[in-house]
Amino acid sequence: MNPPTRRDRLRLNPFGTAAAGAAVVLGVLGLIVGQDVSQGMTNSLRGAAGPIAHLWGLELAAGGLLKLFGLYWHHSELETPGLWLMCGGYAFYSITVVTGLGVHGLAAGIISGALAVGCMVKVRVIMRAAAQARKNQERGEA
Repeated sequence: MNPPTRRDRLRLNPFGTAAAGAAVVLGVLGLIVGQDVSQGMTNSLRGAAGPIAHLWGLELAAGGLLKLFGLYWHHSELETPGLWLMCGGYAFYSITVVTGLGVHGLAAGIISGALAVGCMVKVRVIMRAAAQARKNQERGEA
């Protein structure tokens, strides 16, 4: 059986690809635009929103890129830290948008929170698969 191609990985991971792609786009916007990328972030962080928005953008863009490289070049050692960075970026946005906009930020906050949870679950799946592969390898060598 042939190993999966990058096209197969896209077909098998459309949601992970979309979540990572959105992280890259949002991250680049945060890097370029800064605090104006989100009114909720600006409201909740007041005077510190500018530098924090740039750092948030860097975190989210780096996480998305690591996730994509890890997924498509089959390197879980890149994908896992990318997912952690994405998790932090999406969780941070979720908190700031709800804090800054109140009820008006609930929809964006819930979506971002769900993406953060999804990233954490995917990390757990990868770590379990790695542990199982290690166990199988040890059994084969014993």
